[in-house]
Amino acid sequence: MAALTIDGIGVDFGGFKAVDNFSMTVEEGELRVLLGANGAGKTTLMDLISGKTKSTEGRILLHDRDITNWQEHKIAREGVGRKFQIPTVFRELTVRENFEVAGFNHHGVLLNVGSRRKKIAADRIEEVTNLVNLRGKLSDRAGSLSHGETQWLELGMVLVQNPKIILLDEPSAGMTVQETLKTSQIINDLKGRHTLIVVEHDMAFVREIAEKITVMHLGKVLAEGVIQDIENNQAVKDAYLGRGGIG
Repeated sequence: MAALTIDGIGVDFGGFKAVDNFSMTVEEGELRVLLGANGAGKTTLMDLISGKTKSTEGRILLHDRDITNWQEHKIAREGVGRKFQIPTVFRELTVRENFEVAGFNHHGVLLNVGSRRKKIAADRIEEVTNLVNLRGKLSDRAGSLSHGETQWLELGMVLVQNPKIILLDEPSAGMTVQETLKTSQIINDLKGRHTLIVVEHDMAFVREIAEKITVMHLGKVLAEGVIQDIENNQAVKDAYLGRGGIG
């Protein structure tokens, strides 16, 4: 079953087509990597999916429900979570408090203060804490975390909301080698639990997580397939990867 169907989506900024008649289908529980040079349209596509940017053509379907050009908060409530490249957390609050705030900001997750709901919320926070490698950090102030831990915290803040689809924009950016490895493990653990779309430039990282890759070029689909298909695709080599391939 398709979790996300993008059908001929496009956006025209005063004559410049940042995304141009782009189509892609992502199956339930799939992890899709988006590759492309700067300016290829990857971030704009994420903006279109999340409602930050409004399209001028095409449709976006979430589990067959047309969410094209909905407002951002309505798309979020429908089950689309997004983590940006630069993490936004509440640095003066603890890790636990950040998770709680993220839940309160998402309709229906932690809103009900009844004891059963509070127990469910606490259980969800504990589960997410384990998923994002922040065990033992719940009482730490967010401002004291390393860069990698801060990235994991923001990812956890998305996960607390239990979204159907998670959009990740360069999740390994600025990380140490060890943090990058742990991040790949976190994302691999999320496969099947959530549908994920990951924009990433680190080819070594892509190798660790990729199932299927879509390569964008000038706002269009240039190629699609598993990593071996992509690294052997001449059009991809010419447009983006170079003759050395991925890696």
